[in-house]
Amino acid sequence: MDLDFSEEQVMLRDTARRLCESLFDTKTVRRLEGEPDKFNRAFWAELGTSGLCALRIGEAQGGAGMAALDLAILFEEFGRSLASSPFLQSCVLSARILSAHGTEAIKAAYLPKIASGELIMIPAGDGIDPGEISIDAGRGTVGGRTLLTPFASVADIFLVHDGRCWALVPADGAGISLVPQSNYASQPLFSVRFDAVAIDPALAFAAPDRFDPTADAASDLLIAAAAEAVGAADRLLGLTVDYANQRSQFGRPIAAFQAISHPLADGATELEGVRHLVYQAAWASDEGMACGHLARMAKLRAAALFRRIATIAVQVHGGIGYSTEGEPQLFYRRSKYHELMNGTADALKTRIADHVLA
Repeated sequence: MDLDFSEEQVMLRDTARRLCESLFDTKTVRRLEGEPDKFNRAFWAELGTSGLCALRIGEAQGGAGMAALDLAILFEEFGRSLASSPFLQSCVLSARILSAHGTEAIKAAYLPKIASGELIMIPAGDGIDPGEISIDAGRGTVGGRTLLTPFASVADIFLVHDGRCWALVPADGAGISLVPQSNYASQPLFSVRFDAVAIDPALAFAAPDRFDPTADAASDLLIAAAAEAVGAADRLLGLTVDYANQRSQFGRPIAAFQAISHPLADGATELEGVRHLVYQAAWASDEGMACGHLARMAKLRAAALFRRIATIAVQVHGGIGYSTEGEPQLFYRRSKYHELMNGTADALKTRIADHVLA
């Protein structure tokens, strides 16, 4: 397993970092938290024009056809800047589901638009658990409700499924209502209700007998989420190390005290292990190997690590660590979001145990 970055991957990382630093600094993060959509339109436009939205979409559908490891590199940079966007929902999960299960007509009509960033397709809910959705393809209607749907307010198309089939539902259709769901991380989450919403039967397609979360779409989702948590943890650890070296107490930097330095050393050590687990999951995916269990392990460990490093950061920074004027609280609140979204710890452990005990 060769995890050295290629020249192209180094360029991808550097491009993503420059983009995030210029359009998603902490001032922007704070501003977006106070806006209803919490959507950085300038950032999204640049993702489209730079070709990054096309990263995991096949070349035949107007994409770049790049690897899962490239996806991990990109999301690690997103995490460093707390750069939130519908990328995960539209360009990863929706695009991979359409590529795997959509009709040729649907692929031709929608994947190029997703690849360019022109169209935002949002899976209702998490895109894996159908929740309360019911699709009547014969009558051409969708009903039910989903919870915790990210970026629902900026969706052009909702991708819904009921365990039997998928359907594309225009977001401006009659009978669709959104309710914002407040959350600790100030992320754009919505409850979406479909009240006998009319759909075009040509935009419905069959799902497998039982949608398998070990499929490429779900593995990409978990790898990206894990990489994002690793990037955020890495950035916050660096900020905390800098603070510990600059802040003095009793005539010397607080980094000189083992009560400060040892937790930071533990965090740095675990960070390297978790990062390589994320890369291993991505590598296995790129090699065509079974990677669902590795992707779940990576997400489980990365989210837990992010939360631990965020806790350490708040403690090391003292009062400024949890005050709204400081930066650690931005990361701390986001770390809880990462623990709960895209697979809770209990859900991930259950599926990992199924693999281990099989």
